[in-house]
Amino acid sequence: MATLTSRERFTLALNHQEPDRVPIDLGSIASTIRTVDAYDRLKNHMNLALEKRIRHFADEHIIPDEEILQALHVDTVYLRMNVPKTWQRVRIDPHTMLDEWGVPWYKAPGSFYAFPSSYPMKTAQMEEIEKFPWPDPNEPSRFEGLREKAQRLFKQTEYALVADGTTGVGVFDMSWHLRSMENIFLDMLTHPEFTESLFQHLTDYYVAVYKNYMQAVGDFIQMVIYYEDLSGQDGPLISPQLYKKFVKPCHRRIFKVIKDHTAAKICVHTCGSVYAFLDDYVELGVDVLNPVQISAWDMDPVRLKQKYGACLSFHGGIDTQRFLPRATPDQVREEVRRMIGILGPGGGYLFTSCHSIQPDVSPENIVALFAAAWEHGKYPLPQTGSQP
Repeated sequence: MATLTSRERFTLALNHQEPDRVPIDLGSIASTIRTVDAYDRLKNHMNLALEKRIRHFADEHIIPDEEILQALHVDTVYLRMNVPKTWQRVRIDPHTMLDEWGVPWYKAPGSFYAFPSSYPMKTAQMEEIEKFPWPDPNEPSRFEGLREKAQRLFKQTEYALVADGTTGVGVFDMSWHLRSMENIFLDMLTHPEFTESLFQHLTDYYVAVYKNYMQAVGDFIQMVIYYEDLSGQDGPLISPQLYKKFVKPCHRRIFKVIKDHTAAKICVHTCGSVYAFLDDYVELGVDVLNPVQISAWDMDPVRLKQKYGACLSFHGGIDTQRFLPRATPDQVREEVRRMIGILGPGGGYLFTSCHSIQPDVSPENIVALFAAAWEHGKYPLPQTGSQP
């Protein structure tokens, strides 16, 4: 097969066809390089983009430079909504910042992550919802210039264009940001009317945001990512029954408004052991699963490909928790060959790490990761690579 453009390669793969090679991704919230120091080490190792200012879009999630994308054979670039001009960052103290929803996020000295230090909705009373200062999903500055940027990238580059979620969290995630995880679990059982009302208010917000977002960029993108962490490493955080009762109706509305305004594939990011929800995702029209966290319970990639490979594409698959920090470059290359052999046959695989690449991963391993995807991802794939 003749060499394809990145956009053609990406589109064929996510339509479950075999392009010239497996497309390669880098740059989303779930699949980028985490922290300025780690990216700086990679740039120095590759001797690229040394004079460029390092850009990040959320808590030191790095926007890779063009030179890095080209050197690593990356096929994607990302479009993100703007921070609304109506919201000004409020720093409560040197380690705590208040977000647009009124949630204070505390980042301990030396930590790479921030966590809510308190929660705006104190009780499960309806008045909490009524009095809450909901962000405006129609604020024009969120979407200002996005259509022009998307059109320029579509016409002037050959990359596949990906819309990277909204706030990086979905309805369920935002519910516990507002109430705390413990409380939202209890609310589902002891205050179902409040919980349903909260979820519907959140869904109203997301439906409006995604409608505006897709009206801006939907004509030009090939995939949109929606983030919703329903699971931990050992299993779902909520039962499939509670998902169907409270969350699935929200997802149905959100995914429908996305599909009404773009032909792009819907990719849902759910960390951990997501297997219990995959039948629901397929029913709802989800096209791509991210991050394929194979280190989690019930996430055997062979079974995933065998059962869902005809209807879902897979995005991720290379473990960043234990494997990438500890492996040698040769082991990285072999794991890439193995995973492409499992998830790549017949198309339906977008290669990347299963989470953001952490600072404990050496630049040698990062280079080996992407070089191996380039080397071993060419179709037709070797028959010996089809099993782990």
